[in-house]
Amino acid sequence: MGTIFQREEKPESLFDKVVKNEGACERLQELFYEKIEESGEPDDEFHNRDAVCFTKALLDAYLNRDLSAFLMAVCHNSTFDLLRNAYLIPIRFDDKGKTNPIILTDDNGKLLNNVSVPEKKYEKFYASFRNQDNIPGVTEYLACGFMEEHEYNQQDMSVQPIEIHKHLGILLLYQMPEEEKRLTAPQEYAVVWDTLMELQDTLPRAFMYYGKMEEDNQETAGDKIGIFLPIRYFENAMERNIQQANGIVLGFREKIDKEMKRK
Repeated sequence: MGTIFQREEKPESLFDKVVKNEGACERLQELFYEKIEESGEPDDEFHNRDAVCFTKALLDAYLNRDLSAFLMAVCHNSTFDLLRNAYLIPIRFDDKGKTNPIILTDDNGKLLNNVSVPEKKYEKFYASFRNQDNIPGVTEYLACGFMEEHEYNQQDMSVQPIEIHKHLGILLLYQMPEEEKRLTAPQEYAVVWDTLMELQDTLPRAFMYYGKMEEDNQETAGDKIGIFLPIRYFENAMERNIQQANGIVLGFREKIDKEMKRK
């Protein structure tokens, strides 16, 4: 079968950050066991077929020394699914050609054509939009965001993605500072990871996006950071939560300046 996921480039610095953070280790462990429990009781109707699928995947993973294939056989998540879904790495904008997050409003806060959302949810967004702080390089949208896990197709053992944790929420989009382009990849990712951990400490269950977005089938110039606040979790104090998110990303910009001064 061969390896099912392309190996991420130079993950050692990321793994080192995770191992040195006790809270991150606990979060990863909790998600791993949670996923094992979820996948441990297949319906009787599919029990035999699931067992064959599991065995094929497990043995192929052993033969090919493919950790992600092994994890998918055990808990339906690849290595990086677990890291991403434990909020230990940011989600790449529009990863693998799939639009994520899906932006639902224009720059004036109006719903795009052919977009329909619950009226109360839109009113919650628009109240926040009208009262947003005027921060250069920050835009606010109503959006739909999701995470992914992967599983084997029981018929042919192909790998198929599954959207999970799909939410309507407020997307805060930040233009990365120009100084960021002069950092090495490990320096940049270290600052991004520290920012993500601060976000999870302050606003648990907020998504963090990172990288280049696509507009009209073309990548935008320069990287962006997106903070996505699902309305379901944050609506009771949305404006305060947005202020906290803004403070975290503005702190990120200060960290970029400090890294540049060290060079």
